[in-house]
Amino acid sequence: MAKKYAKIFGSIIATILPLFLILILMIGFVGVSSGSSSDSTTGKRTRLTAQEVAQKANISVERAEDVIKILNWQLSKEKFTLEGASGSLANAERESGFDPKLTNPSGGVAGYFQWSGWDNTINGDRWRNASSRTLDSTVELELMSYELNHGYKKVKDYMQKATDPFESAKYWSEHYEGVLLSDGQTKLEKLKKDSKKWYEVFKGTIESDGSSSSSAIAGSVDVPFGQVSTELPSGFSIDKEINQADYITQSYPYGQCTWYVFNRAKEFGINFDPYMGNGQDWAHKDGYEVTNTPTKHSAVSFQGGQAGSHATYGHVAFVEDIKDDGSILISECNVIQPMQGTGITDYRVFTADQAKNFLYVIGK
Repeated sequence: MAKKYAKIFGSIIATILPLFLILILMIGFVGVSSGSSSDSTTGKRTRLTAQEVAQKANISVERAEDVIKILNWQLSKEKFTLEGASGSLANAERESGFDPKLTNPSGGVAGYFQWSGWDNTINGDRWRNASSRTLDSTVELELMSYELNHGYKKVKDYMQKATDPFESAKYWSEHYEGVLLSDGQTKLEKLKKDSKKWYEVFKGTIESDGSSSSSAIAGSVDVPFGQVSTELPSGFSIDKEINQADYITQSYPYGQCTWYVFNRAKEFGINFDPYMGNGQDWAHKDGYEVTNTPTKHSAVSFQGGQAGSHATYGHVAFVEDIKDDGSILISECNVIQPMQGTGITDYRVFTADQAKNFLYVIGK
């Protein structure tokens, strides 16, 4: 009898197991497919279609699609102003006509912005930083982002605050393309015309795509710059609710500014070393990128006495939001002036001019 049941059980397993494996494979396939859109962006974008852009700018629909890709990427991922993005577009038009596959073998350059190092390294080797040697729009935009967040941070900073399309175009040409204004290749008059053209094409068409965060929480309380508030300031938002229930102490004492930032960063999948030191020490920890450019979801490390921080230990806070005008929202715990209480989260906002004086530590 036992052998009979064993035989029946074995028969059932033999029937079900292949079906189970097929189901697992199907789930895995769906999971991979659903995340395959690598060129998607969130945040601000134009509502114009490629057909509308093509008609307004008198270019092909195919190239208009590239224009929109570059624009939306710069607005959403790099937080350019429209004026800044318009200046960059004028340069892309001059360099490649928005063709990601355009190459110039004699100069060894290729892509939207004709990066060097494609066929030869006569003009340098900027292609070495690309994720792959592929003339693909996403690969090239990722290369642009890499450069803007590394060796070309000053360009990004300028474009985030730009207020004039032509000035932006000139700055991009000199400081990103490496083409001096005195150089005949600059085509200054065309750059002026095209930068203003792109600004006019997209002016009044930029909107939020509503997908930057499904759980974003908007502020509703008027808070003066620099003033501590336990309520979220109006005009700003946080991408995720603060939940201290899962915060751990590890090497940072409960309720301290370091404890808060260490844990708040983890809510976004961002990691900092458990031994970063006092608040002002975070900006000097080996192995971390530090910049004066306000960066969302970074740690802002106030040096001793800065913005009311402790004269000896400084302070550290978390950057929650950055507005188009460059002003920032931070969240923090145990701020010195005034003291809100251990473990109590509060907020402050700083102007663009104030924000650029701070040090921002990029987590891993």
